[in-house]
Amino acid sequence: MLSKETSKSNETNNEITDIEEIHRNAILNKQSTYIDPNTGFTAFTELAHLKRGKCCGNMCRHCPYGWSNVKGSAGTGSANAKVKSGDKEGTSRLVKKIFDGTYYDDSDAMSCGNDDMKNIGRDVTEEKMECHTTYSDAEEIFAESRSRGKGGYAGGTLTTKNVPYTRKGDSGTSALFTGERREKNDAVFEALGTVDELSCVVGVAYAELISPRSDAISHSDGNATTSKFGDLPEQLLEVMSRLLDVGSHIARPKKITEENCDDYQIKSNNDGGFSSYHTALLEDWIDNMTEQLPELTSFILPTGTPASAQFHVARTVCRRAERRMVPLVQNEGSLDPETLSYVNRLSDYLFTAARFVNYCEGKDELQYRREQREAIERGKNEDISMRKRVVVKLNEEQRK
Repeated sequence: MLSKETSKSNETNNEITDIEEIHRNAILNKQSTYIDPNTGFTAFTELAHLKRGKCCGNMCRHCPYGWSNVKGSAGTGSANAKVKSGDKEGTSRLVKKIFDGTYYDDSDAMSCGNDDMKNIGRDVTEEKMECHTTYSDAEEIFAESRSRGKGGYAGGTLTTKNVPYTRKGDSGTSALFTGERREKNDAVFEALGTVDELSCVVGVAYAELISPRSDAISHSDGNATTSKFGDLPEQLLEVMSRLLDVGSHIARPKKITEENCDDYQIKSNNDGGFSSYHTALLEDWIDNMTEQLPELTSFILPTGTPASAQFHVARTVCRRAERRMVPLVQNEGSLDPETLSYVNRLSDYLFTAARFVNYCEGKDELQYRREQREAIERGKNEDISMRKRVVVKLNEEQRK
């Protein structure tokens, strides 16, 4: 009868054997991943690691590089290494063997290596160094296997789905919607990036409004029907969409030449330009919120509820986006001025929204307080807590 320890050991060995068999079948089917039946997690096969070309340092189960880049594990897996990490020629040959179906033809799947493998604990003879293909053929197969990893719509190395990377910008340039490539610190990308940042900050403000602590009444599917903030959350979704439109206009600059400089009309850009309707709509929203608020008679401090404070952050980012867009309109003449008008009005809208959120939450509005010049002139230290703070009650009903 087997002891518990022996049984446990056998169970472990069976699990390992099963996993290795699953991995072997995945390789024979030229798959980059398989599902571990014990955990339900997706595991990468040796093919996936060979496509990567080097050890990632994460102690992967089927690392063909012997964990050579794992910190503190130098040499521990070298005896099991099938190729040296970073050996482009060796990995190309192995990828070819997998796609040829010859990876498991003999007990040593690594008959295609190089002399450097002696340095990672393998005794490679001249006979084992004979390969079934030339280096150029292996390169072609390797390139083909990575064709799905070009990025973008071509998919990644380990997925055929659209991925956000393309690798084309690694040298510090990026493409506009016109196809033109410019340096990433170009004025166009400065404006484009700041508008994107603005949209993200507005998104944070929106998230604050619909968070559980905002007490918005919602359907079970999460779509708010009524809210103490009125139409403000829905307006923010509209704003974020329009900011994407603004970014699209920035990314399609009209290239000005000596021939068209005098005749150039900015309104012809982007099929007629950015509609002024969106700016007018912002003004209507500002008016509707302002009508419910007390008269603004002084500078106010950018604080209150977390959502209100976030709107103040958004309006400052909006002003920066506006400053980045000005040169494109005034100096280069490459951007529709209506987009600039929209962003200018948007900062006013975000300021009003910050006040409106405090109003809806029953939060007091703190006004700017002048310094005590008399005390400064006398050289006396003043206890600021004793000074009167001007507080505006925005919504008495809400406070009740």
